[in-house]
Amino acid sequence: MNRLCFPVLAAMFWIVPANAAWAAPVPAARSGLEQVPASAPIVIHLRGVQGTRDHFVAMMENALPDVLKKFQGEMDDFLKNGREGHKIRGLVKDGPIFFALTELPKPGQPLNGPPPFALVVAVTSYKEFRDNLLNDEERKSLKDKGDGIEAATLDRETTYFVDRKGYAILTMHEEVAKSFTKKINGLHKKMSKEQAAKLLNSDLGVYVNMDTINKDYSEQIKQAKDGIAQALELGAGAGDESQKKIVEMFKKAIGPIFQAVEDMQAVLLTIEFRPGGLALHVQGEMKDGSTTAGLLQDTRPVAFKELGRLPAGRSYYSALKTSAALYRELGSLMVGVPLGRGGETSEEIAAALKELAKAGPTIRMDGFAFPMSGLQVYHYDDPNKAVAALGKLFKALAASDPKSVGLREKPVVKMNAEKYAEFKLHSIQIAWDFEKMAEPVAQQGEAAKKQYIESMKKLLGDKMTFWFGTDGQTVVQVVATDWPAAQKLLDQYSKGAKTVGESKAFRDARKEMPARTSFLGLIDAVQMFGTILDIARPMLPVAGLPPGWPNMPAKPTASYVGISVTLQPQRGGLDLFITAAAAKEFYKAVVQPLVGE
Repeated sequence: MNRLCFPVLAAMFWIVPANAAWAAPVPAARSGLEQVPASAPIVIHLRGVQGTRDHFVAMMENALPDVLKKFQGEMDDFLKNGREGHKIRGLVKDGPIFFALTELPKPGQPLNGPPPFALVVAVTSYKEFRDNLLNDEERKSLKDKGDGIEAATLDRETTYFVDRKGYAILTMHEEVAKSFTKKINGLHKKMSKEQAAKLLNSDLGVYVNMDTINKDYSEQIKQAKDGIAQALELGAGAGDESQKKIVEMFKKAIGPIFQAVEDMQAVLLTIEFRPGGLALHVQGEMKDGSTTAGLLQDTRPVAFKELGRLPAGRSYYSALKTSAALYRELGSLMVGVPLGRGGETSEEIAAALKELAKAGPTIRMDGFAFPMSGLQVYHYDDPNKAVAALGKLFKALAASDPKSVGLREKPVVKMNAEKYAEFKLHSIQIAWDFEKMAEPVAQQGEAAKKQYIESMKKLLGDKMTFWFGTDGQTVVQVVATDWPAAQKLLDQYSKGAKTVGESKAFRDARKEMPARTSFLGLIDAVQMFGTILDIARPMLPVAGLPPGWPNMPAKPTASYVGISVTLQPQRGGLDLFITAAAAKEFYKAVVQPLVGE
């Protein structure tokens, strides 16, 4: 397979015709999926050679133009001239190219050569494509095998060609070639319209038939599930009380996760090279009537339009569609205040969290910067009930042993502490126990411990004050160093002044993400990396790292990476978008200093 890989995969990814003339695109009625067997367990799709190449170059020109210049000349020369007489001609402009595995290796059986596969290429001329793919010597080996099959020695491997009237089929397996001389039950009949459209509109996509995976590898999947469960059991026994609770949460998730794998009928992974950046998408579709499909039946993504009203200048923004069930499962994590192991076991805190869930949570939005300051906006069916529950929660926290919850002193709770417009706000002030936090680092020496504490102070601040309350419609929670700073954040939100929605960087990232989703996060990649590195630096080997790395900009520049999770009836999806601006800033700050440019 190695010798066939170059001309075949180079055709899929890079080689463009030396002449500039391209034929018309494939008609919409002929997507090419009808040429791919529905039984194929894995299918790789390329949106056409010319289109993919152009999209990639356009993205790189906006994101990393200096990097593109270093290899574009050599790449273009290679693409124009091919290799060893192998050239690509006769392709349909932006015509689909599919690499389909027609059968998976059987579990436990050794591989004798490559697994059966076929390359399906949209062509304007089968003969022109075939004759240019073969060099002069290889064309002499071309033989008619009958039934519409031809064979030739391509890169010292016997390769079979089939002309399917507008599509050329290449394979190293004669039986696979024979199957393409008959009527095919196409993949277009198996895929949903949404998944098919997503695959065909991608620059590069991978489709996985989970029916086949679950059938052929059921025992291996079961072993993986059991192995993870055993590893978590060991982890639960070795950790402290708080770690055990986290392990228990993961243990609860194992069953639903593997149930989802069993219930999947297909998984799709796509990559798009857009002018604004790189888009990655993963999507799983569930079988009708399956357990997971039933759980997703009532899920409905939302637009999170109000996220743009949060104050500008934050390092990350997020929006989450919440529910009473989510609050019951995640408890204190949904409140935004770390309660620790002592708080979690308190009956008063457990009761307050139950009341909070009964208040009917629907949406939570966050916008935060470091040291930790920002605004959280919550929507509940009963906002007053939610604030009353939060008051009980924080009072219970204040009554706990501060050491047990990672604090150096008891929190200070003030009811009716401030008033802002129609908001009646209560407050809680907490002081972190950084000495306790630094215990795992202390064994590396006093210098490492001191550096870690300084990093945590940059992240959290020495003290943190929360103001929380409602105007009867919305629940807000503000984190700031003092009340004037908190007022400023509330002004930005309530008056619509200096909001993140006014930021071009935010708008550029948001428009590339799904319009409606279940979770949306926009992260300033450079600032977040610098913050995380500050915390991790005491535990990292310093040898080999250039002085002053990373080269953080003197003035923070906003550039976002977007991530979203979308749950809807019968499917779940994950999207990641790296903006061109984020790639450029990250390269300048992190990569360039490492490579010495």
